[in-house]
Amino acid sequence: MVQYAVPATPVTVSATIRQPMNDHGTVTVELAETNETRYLVEYDSDRFRQVLRTLPTGTTLPIQMTRVGSRSNVWRVAGLPGVPSAAPRRV
Repeated sequence: MVQYAVPATPVTVSATIRQPMNDHGTVTVELAETNETRYLVEYDSDRFRQVLRTLPTGTTLPIQMTRVGSRSNVWRVAGLPGVPSAAPRRV
């Protein structure tokens, strides 16, 4: 059996939205460099989830992600460069 290392630190990749967020909170993306399909299922902040929920199919952006588990192709969004992790506070 082949063991795959799970990245301990987030990796930043350029990804294109292929399927917008569904009712279960999953976004399907394709990596620009490898054409690999990944499923974003967890988010380190509600802000990242909100931003990704609003993006239409075809949007390309950098995403910091780490793998969730070691057997499936599901990923956690650890960061969106240029997007703060929390929504700005209104005064």
